[in-house]
Amino acid sequence: MRQLETIQFNNFYHIFNRGINGENLFYTDKNYHHFLNLYKKYIPPVAETFALCVS
Repeated sequence: MRQLETIQFNNFYHIFNRGINGENLFYTDKNYHHFLNLYKKYIPPVAETFALCVS
């Protein structure tokens, strides 16, 4: 089993995600907006975002 690295305070991380075999992550506008709402709810309390690209 792969050991996960602990995220450290005051470090920068490049986090990305993509679909399997180049497939789309968002099939509808509803999917896209749902992701953005979850992002706004969970990320700002624990991390500062310097750049975000969602397509």
